[in-house]
Amino acid sequence: MLESEKLIQIIQAWLGYIRLEELTQAEVERSSDIYSKVVDKGVQLVGNKLLLDSEVFTQFQQQQQAAKRGNKNDVQVAVAFPQIYRINGKGKEQRLKYLPLFTIDISPIFKGNYRKTGWDLTEYEFQPVVVNLMRLYGLEEEQAESLIVASGILKFLEDTFKGRFPTLRDFLELVDLPEGKYKTSRQPYLLRCDFTPYNALLKQDIQEIFKELQQPDCNSEWLTETHPAMQYLWGEPQSPRHEVMFWGAFPDHAPDEFQASVLKHAQENLLTAVCGPPGTGKTEVFLHLIAQQVVDRALRLVRGKDDANNLILFVGTNNSTIKKFQQRLTINSSAQQFYLPGGNQTIIRKSTLPKLQSCQDWLRNAEFNQSAWSKAKLELLQAESEIQQLIEQDRFNTVQKVTDAELRSQLDVEIQSLNNEIAAKSSELQALTEQLSSLSDYANFPLDAYQQIREELSQAERELPKESDSITKRALNWLNATTDQRIFRRLALRINAAVLNTLASSHPFQIPLDRLSLTTAQASVNQKLDFSQQWQNLNRKVTEIQTQLTAFNKKRELKQAEHQQIQKQIDSYPQGDFYNLFYRDHHQLQLELFQRAWAFLLQEVLRRKESVMRALETYGSVLTGDGGALLKLSTDGDAIFRDLSLIFPVISSSLQSIRNMLPILQPNSVKLALVDEAGTTLVHQLFPLLVRSQRAVVAGDPQQIEPIVNLCDDTIKQYLKTAFLDMGMGNEDYYRYAPTAKYTATAYHRAAGASGTESDLGNGIILSNHYRCTPPIIQFCSPNYPGGLQILSGDQQTATVKHLLAYHVEGSHTHNTNPEEIDAVETIIASLLKHGYSTNSDDNSKTIGVMSPFSQQANALKYRLSNRWRNFSWDDIGTVHTFQGGEKAAIIFSPYQCHQEHSFWFLNRKPNLLNTAVSRARELFILVGNLRELELAGGETKRLVEHIRQYGEIRSE
Repeated sequence: MLESEKLIQIIQAWLGYIRLEELTQAEVERSSDIYSKVVDKGVQLVGNKLLLDSEVFTQFQQQQQAAKRGNKNDVQVAVAFPQIYRINGKGKEQRLKYLPLFTIDISPIFKGNYRKTGWDLTEYEFQPVVVNLMRLYGLEEEQAESLIVASGILKFLEDTFKGRFPTLRDFLELVDLPEGKYKTSRQPYLLRCDFTPYNALLKQDIQEIFKELQQPDCNSEWLTETHPAMQYLWGEPQSPRHEVMFWGAFPDHAPDEFQASVLKHAQENLLTAVCGPPGTGKTEVFLHLIAQQVVDRALRLVRGKDDANNLILFVGTNNSTIKKFQQRLTINSSAQQFYLPGGNQTIIRKSTLPKLQSCQDWLRNAEFNQSAWSKAKLELLQAESEIQQLIEQDRFNTVQKVTDAELRSQLDVEIQSLNNEIAAKSSELQALTEQLSSLSDYANFPLDAYQQIREELSQAERELPKESDSITKRALNWLNATTDQRIFRRLALRINAAVLNTLASSHPFQIPLDRLSLTTAQASVNQKLDFSQQWQNLNRKVTEIQTQLTAFNKKRELKQAEHQQIQKQIDSYPQGDFYNLFYRDHHQLQLELFQRAWAFLLQEVLRRKESVMRALETYGSVLTGDGGALLKLSTDGDAIFRDLSLIFPVISSSLQSIRNMLPILQPNSVKLALVDEAGTTLVHQLFPLLVRSQRAVVAGDPQQIEPIVNLCDDTIKQYLKTAFLDMGMGNEDYYRYAPTAKYTATAYHRAAGASGTESDLGNGIILSNHYRCTPPIIQFCSPNYPGGLQILSGDQQTATVKHLLAYHVEGSHTHNTNPEEIDAVETIIASLLKHGYSTNSDDNSKTIGVMSPFSQQANALKYRLSNRWRNFSWDDIGTVHTFQGGEKAAIIFSPYQCHQEHSFWFLNRKPNLLNTAVSRARELFILVGNLRELELAGGETKRLVEHIRQYGEIRSE
């Protein structure tokens, strides 16, 4: 299948899911508009057949035909029964909210002819409304998931309501009706299922995208492989590069190494996925990204580059996420400008429009001052220059460090060579010195005396008569009376002085007196002279080597001194890699850069006062639905958003309300989209925002609560078949792109490029440093993340001794609630209040949150606790899902299940539920339930009890 064809198929599948959501909406308001959403007049049920008055049939048929002529989707109509509704408000504000138990889609009948005999409803698709079945008839979550749909509506009614109903009319007459605050009537009614408020705007966006894709030769700006929307569907995220700079920081903590990886990745990539376990600083990352966008725009302006739209849109799936972001954003920033809250029509009316008006009033009274603008520009450039100098210094240091390191290496070689030479010469010197030592007696040898003696001894030897002498020689000896005695006497006279010179030495010479002693003396003299020569030669060599060693050592000392100087220079450079340290060591400079950038942009606002005021006025009119303003936005959107984002660079909204804030689906109208809680976001909900965006950073935690899908398993199986398999796509496409594939295809999974297998979480950048919860609490969650979390939060002191407590309550079940657990929770709260905790605190510092995995138990807790403590906010009591993205000082968890026959599968099938529940508590987590059964159930409930036993305290009531 071609990629363009598959894209159309995926969008169709998403519209199919929205249709299912509309058929299973929990509440339908009976409006008094021209097209009523609920019709009960002229509607009858006979046996299994629906009978309609012709006027009713014609009305809906005309609506369908009008929708077709207007190139809109078919009108979707369903039948439901019995009538169950509640009345909200009084007088003109009174609203009737209908609560269908199931819906039967009868939209196809309006494409045919009217039938007086009616239509057999068992032939049409039906969907259970899970939320209402749980709310009105006490179905538990596990029961609701396993509802039988595939066998037809009569089988569904029999199994769900535990009765025999031969016909649908029999069911309508026999079913028990809920009592209390609900109004009821045993009559069928029609409801329009295409007005679901939750999906209305999102549906419009996706329908618009679908129609655009169906146009021949569609070449929209976002249909390129590098666009965030397409990378979201098909991309494989790259790992962040290390050597990347980012400019600017928000007034908060300096980013850590993991957060910095996100900031670096976002500089070079159009789509960045961030896996943010609880308390690891996702919000800080968003704030720093905002600061960098502000700095980037300001620097572009001071450098004379073309200005452009700089709109940053922060979105989340729930109000608590947006509220937390808003609180963090406004603590250290101007409330007057910078940030514009947005969302549904109530927020627009109460917050967005008043803030726009307030800024217009401010601008009317403010005057542009050229000198103030110039000063702000100069200060910004100075702040930039300081950081630029650091960068240049690092570049210089890097080059110089390489040069110095090379020189040091060269010196190392030279010093080693000298060491080798010195070692060799020292070894040679030692050997020679040992030899010289053996001849030490010859150090002061009387050499001249012995040389003279040797000559005289030789002369005496020649003078001595020999038998071999010639006749002439013999005659001369006779004439001269030469005898041995006379020769030895003359010898003694000749060497007497030399002999005297030897007597004071260690080599005294004894004068020979005869031939034998002469021979002996000659041998001794020759030997001593030879030894003396050896000593002289050795002494000369030793002296020569000592001179060489002195030269070598001096040379080595010079080299070592140079080496020390080079090492000192190397040590003087900043330690560590600049790209690892600049954002931490120079955080204050980054912060000043952002603050000066924003100060300059405010001056730029005043300089462009007229165009900014026009943008504010136009945008305000757009938010109110003014047709002229919407037309202007469609033709001049870039200029309007450019000037709007100059004074309000940041706008927040829920994902479902984006079209309220950006009513025209303009590609690239958002400079940077910041998406939080993507792990709880259905895959299709993010797509229209990405179409509107130039860049996006998508953060979430796939190990926390998955998205809510209020469909039973049978319906999901049908959806897989009809929306994917029957349309030519495969199972792998379903697990990558289906909203119902909540374990493999959340918005986070898609942004991270996950493959669709349950174990694959894609290639998101993981934030691993945890700062929020006390260590004993977050240690329970740490094993859920690859490599675990690095817990940097301090062990805060609290009023209680332990940070983890568990109260054993046997418990029982009454009307899908556990009254004993509710009693215990009430008692525990009373105790916590005495220890300084609160049921209501503006700063959230010591507030208590109460949660249960099961809606009936959560509702019972809400009713009991809010009656006991009137100021206990309903938002602080609910299911685990309602706490996603939030936090409290203390969390009390009521698991509800306490019987051996319970499967505990709802709690244990994934670690996500308990991971979310525990990590909502900053300093105290309390488990209230049947600890024995929770432990016997195994899985995460067992691990939680064991963890509390090891690191906390087990108590009885």
